[in-house]
Amino acid sequence: MTTYDIHDARQLIAEIDVPTERPRWAWWAPGDATRNHATLINAAPSASMIGPASGGTFRALVITIDLFSLSPTSIVIPRPAADLDRYTAEEWLFRRFPGGWWAGVRPLLAALGWTPTSDRDTSYRSTDHRDITAAERGPDAAR
Repeated sequence: MTTYDIHDARQLIAEIDVPTERPRWAWWAPGDATRNHATLINAAPSASMIGPASGGTFRALVITIDLFSLSPTSIVIPRPAADLDRYTAEEWLFRRFPGGWWAGVRPLLAALGWTPTSDRDTSYRSTDHRDITAAERGPDAAR
């Protein structure tokens, strides 16, 4: 577990993607003036969420901001189940994740291979906000 900020998505994933008895985490500072706590988990969803017939665990990336506040905010991002579910700005919003987190989280998703193969750039891109803004407007916005 690191006490320093990691700015490279591949380095961060290498740091936290190590099977251990305890979860590993690191500080992720993508380049947008934020600092997030990041960890990978194997989660077991409850039967009430997925139905009694389903079982097993799923891999997820957990990102937390304001870790040391009285009410930290986290999002749990599950590994895509299929190629069609890989994360794009549109899929991100479809899954009801906060649009403002997209630019900072996208490099980690790319490093994990959870984005389409055409978008595996793991560097922070300040222009990612344009993709999420366009996705928020929807396909009819360009007309």
